[in-house]
Amino acid sequence: MSKLRTTLLACALPLAAATPVQAADQLLSGRIASRAGQKLDGVTVSAKREGSTITTSVYTDAGGEYFFPPLPEGRYRVWAQALGFERMSGSVDLSAARRQDFTLAEIADPERRFRQLPGELMVAALPEASADDARMKKIFMNNCTGCHSTSYALQFRFDEAGWSKVIDLMKIVPVSGVYPGPTAKPNQILERHQKALAAYLARARGPGESSMKIASRPRPTGEAARAVWTLYDLQLNPDTGIGTTYNPNDGTDWALGTTSKLGQLPHDGALGLDGTIYFTSNNPNRGVTIGKVNPATGAVKYLKAEAANGLAATAHGLARDRAGNLWFDVNPGRRALGKLDTASEKISIYQTPPEMAPLGVDAQTMPLPSTSTVTAPPTGAISAGVW
Repeated sequence: MSKLRTTLLACALPLAAATPVQAADQLLSGRIASRAGQKLDGVTVSAKREGSTITTSVYTDAGGEYFFPPLPEGRYRVWAQALGFERMSGSVDLSAARRQDFTLAEIADPERRFRQLPGELMVAALPEASADDARMKKIFMNNCTGCHSTSYALQFRFDEAGWSKVIDLMKIVPVSGVYPGPTAKPNQILERHQKALAAYLARARGPGESSMKIASRPRPTGEAARAVWTLYDLQLNPDTGIGTTYNPNDGTDWALGTTSKLGQLPHDGALGLDGTIYFTSNNPNRGVTIGKVNPATGAVKYLKAEAANGLAATAHGLARDRAGNLWFDVNPGRRALGKLDTASEKISIYQTPPEMAPLGVDAQTMPLPSTSTVTAPPTGAISAGVW
């Protein structure tokens, strides 16, 4: 079954403040070192129990030691990774307290080392010493990172002609990532600067020597290294048509590079008053407008508002009101304001009157079919802090 991931920083407190040990819970710890014997601090170590959709991660301390909070007993897949090093993994049966040590080897291939980098380090490495380079860097940042992260756009190399072909496509693709057809009006900034931008990117990420200067980033230390966080798999139901042909790169192996935005479900996230995780889905799909994740079990539930084209209405942004309900931008065919009543799980859609422009009007907006019901915005919505 295909899967995606959404991330929540579950706990950034010292481990001494973790949940008390339950009868069946066990402790997992170990040490991470390099092949040269150096103790590696700030290394990310992750553990996932077989049959579970929940991954727990921690960092190593100054001595290269890591300590997980109490985990339910069972068989776990455990892996460790750090920028510049190969990922190492193993399997442990956590029927009792266990240690799992890892020795990490440095990555020799510079392209694989580069592909591990997060987007902010790639962008920081782009040249900007001259006025022309600084302009191209700003154009790239403002126009080429709406659909994908910078680390996705820069993880592969193209010559100037190749980058120009990429720009040919992306200058007409909106932030939804959906190709609107060859007659769509191109982004005028990319159209005007296409040749210069393609040349700039080819110097940075082309077949020759790169103009990028990669700076290393210190790994987490001290209090920052005491964080514990959780990843939840979004188990995708083939009956909804979501993710059935999705890229197997789920983002957990950094050396594989950044996965595509297309096919992913989560766009924006928020917590309910009871700790439930909610997310909007802004990619076209047949099954989900708002998703919810039970943080204790990892169970996923999809809530759908129908769109005029037979798909689920896409959603964007999440704001929680005092009652715990969630408000968001929604597009069932004509962009509008959406509200999720978290108690009843009912999605309500509030449209502007037909003679007005829809909320967030853009080139991708479609008129509502004549059979659609237009609902006036709720009284006091603006004063209630929805906007």
